[in-house]
Amino acid sequence: MLNWFPTPYPGELWYSVLCRFYISTGIREASIVKKLLFRKRGNIKMATLFPNASVHLVTSRLPPNTLDPKNIILENTPFPYYVRMYSASEKKSLLEDLANGRGQRPTHLWRAIPKDGYSLRYCPLCVKDDNRKYGEPYYHVEHQIPLSSVCVRHRCRLKQIESHNPNVALNQGFFPLSLQDVDDTVDEDPQPYEYETSRLVWEYLRLPFSVGPTIGYNNLYQTVLNRDFLEVCRQTGVVVDKEKLYNALREHYGPALTESVFGKSITTCKINRIRGWEQLLPDRYILIQALLGMKTRDVFGDEPVEDVLRTKVQKLADEGRFTTLKELSSRMDCKQYQVIALFRQYGFNPTWRELPKGKERLPKTGLIRCTVDETELQEIEQFARELGYRGAGPFALDCVRYVMEQRKEKEQ
Repeated sequence: MLNWFPTPYPGELWYSVLCRFYISTGIREASIVKKLLFRKRGNIKMATLFPNASVHLVTSRLPPNTLDPKNIILENTPFPYYVRMYSASEKKSLLEDLANGRGQRPTHLWRAIPKDGYSLRYCPLCVKDDNRKYGEPYYHVEHQIPLSSVCVRHRCRLKQIESHNPNVALNQGFFPLSLQDVDDTVDEDPQPYEYETSRLVWEYLRLPFSVGPTIGYNNLYQTVLNRDFLEVCRQTGVVVDKEKLYNALREHYGPALTESVFGKSITTCKINRIRGWEQLLPDRYILIQALLGMKTRDVFGDEPVEDVLRTKVQKLADEGRFTTLKELSSRMDCKQYQVIALFRQYGFNPTWRELPKGKERLPKTGLIRCTVDETELQEIEQFARELGYRGAGPFALDCVRYVMEQRKEKEQ
């Protein structure tokens, strides 16, 4: 049975709680304290960002109803952030396993969490607030997530404790923030994107546990298309213009951050995984969301956002007016094959007239004459050219046929 184990402070990192227990024992030999905490599991990693069996090992040795392991995982580790893109059932199952000491770190996090030189972080102003309120500082969960570089509460750039080979040192020993040489200089002038991405990290961490990928639609992906990061391909229809999006990200965040999250480019595989909510680490979603200025409640909204291009095509399809492919291409500011691809993708029947091919459309079996004044003839000829007809005659014949077709459709 563990006695005098500290109660976690609000938003305190689990490792920070273990560090405060280390101080309370009065023992300065880390290996002895680890054996007190974990018994035969003295070699367990206790400073990992994703929770492990250390939570179960400690909470199971406390007096009954002292600390709930599930609450510890949800409130004192970045677990909610790292499983945000999981389905509700997957989250519950993984939480249950971890609370009972069975869970393992998901494979997609092995490369996502930095190792060399990345140590625990703190906000100098939070240190002052914690000292004033609790009598000691502690490590905050949201400050440790790599994509977060700014304290959202104070708009202050985070600092990092100094430790040699932190990936090894933090797991072997205890580094309470109260015993560290804290740099109290304050940098309150971060880049706007640093604050925005850090704020989104905080939101993703604090969203209700059940919030996650939407079924049947992806509002983030659709907003990318609505913001003109798209191209219309002959066979595949509307897709994301990956190069344009990547260049916008590089311009907004700089090459270093963009490459650390997306790599050297955005491939078709990457964008398809984002579209299908298959990219499990939230970082890529957050960078795109911040670039678009999109609210988190809209990303995970209960209703799909409008497909702006579909609405535009729908309006043209519903007009039912006399038009040609050339005219539609001009009105939509795209190529003719793209118009065809869009109508096909959205399931709309072609509404345009096919232009006559060759010199003669049908054998001459009769002749129709009509007399117009010179000014009206010039207007007809000009309109025919704009629609792509060879002259006034084929255009006039198509107009007659169009009126006849409309009459037959109404009678039917």
